[in-house]
Amino acid sequence: MLGRKITKINSILYILLFGVSKALVAEPVPLTLPEVERITIANAPELQRLEATSEAFAQQAIADGQLPDPKLVTGAVNVPANSFSFTQDDMTMVEIGVQQSFPPGDTLAIKSKQTQEKSNAEKRKFEDQKVFLVRTVREIWLNLYYWTQAAHVVRENQSLYRQLLKAAESLYSAGKGTLSDVTQAQLELSRLDDQVIQIQQQIDVLRAQLGRYIGKADANRPLSNSLPQWPNPLPLDTLETCLYQHPLLKVDAANVEVARNEVALANEQYKPGVMVDAGYGIRQGRFSCCGGRRSDMISASVTMDLPIFTPNRQDRHFQATSSQFTAAQLDRQIHYRDLLKDLRTQYDFWQRFAQRETLYEKQLVPEAKQNSKASLFAYQSATVEIASVLLAFSRELTIELEQQQIKAEGAKARAALFYLEGVTE
Repeated sequence: MLGRKITKINSILYILLFGVSKALVAEPVPLTLPEVERITIANAPELQRLEATSEAFAQQAIADGQLPDPKLVTGAVNVPANSFSFTQDDMTMVEIGVQQSFPPGDTLAIKSKQTQEKSNAEKRKFEDQKVFLVRTVREIWLNLYYWTQAAHVVRENQSLYRQLLKAAESLYSAGKGTLSDVTQAQLELSRLDDQVIQIQQQIDVLRAQLGRYIGKADANRPLSNSLPQWPNPLPLDTLETCLYQHPLLKVDAANVEVARNEVALANEQYKPGVMVDAGYGIRQGRFSCCGGRRSDMISASVTMDLPIFTPNRQDRHFQATSSQFTAAQLDRQIHYRDLLKDLRTQYDFWQRFAQRETLYEKQLVPEAKQNSKASLFAYQSATVEIASVLLAFSRELTIELEQQQIKAEGAKARAALFYLEGVTE
């Protein structure tokens, strides 16, 4: 009696442990798009590099605003060449002094400001790179979503072809069909097997691309079966007005300021730089009459640049920096036009894909399914040839694949609009 109770307890414990172990080895959590975005931003070396570069320029800006280090000058002056004695001649001295250079005009302040603008440009690049990375992984994830759904659609259609093959074999056995019908149905079923392999190849390629941003382990997780529910974009006119705030144009604006400061630096080169020297000379000789020590000497001088031959140096440099400034301004105009073109194109894509998605959902897909069912029923009744059924099945498969592609492409257009708004959501 006691042995039976122990056996029952052991059985219950085994069942509980089996259930727990099965739960522990459950399938991994589906990979959602928001998770992909979060992992990408957290681990992107591109963003870390831009942060480091911005910090480097910020530190350099402080250093660029400082005067050069003074120079220590020391040496012997007026040493007799015939004896090299420091006490033979009254004018022999050991001199020590310092030099300090002062760059022309406001060069230091302008250079510091220019380097700070470079730091600001890197910060703007960080924001642009961030939204660009989000757009990139969204497109990869959406492409992966499409091919995953395409594989599901093809596998579902395989069941239809198996029904057709079974019907063809039944009709052939009953003497109402032909062997050609059986082979055609089998051929189309084999073609679907090949299509599944091709789709899996695309999935493998996209998972490898996604792994570049989130790692292989996460990229190989099963994909979520639902698309993100994003809000509709603002009106096109509003988006065009806000386009000037795009991070890429902010990068261009910072680069314009860098070029403007380069022009200011070139303009400062028309002003003279200054070098100040101060020295103290210790006399080594003594008075011959009384043997007293001679007076030490103090010296001071100012060295100044004379920028009088400017045509082939300062003028050329100023013209070069002015041209670079103009080029930086034109870069901003070019990028604005490119962004505006992309904005209008993607907005039109988003609208058209939304219209097509509604059409496919409400009309084309239901009609294609109904047509396939009717064709299969008619073939089973021996009222139509198998070619009609194969055509109906092929159209249904094509329409269902197109529906999934339209959903993915519409979401990609919306993701592109997010990028053009300069935001992630």
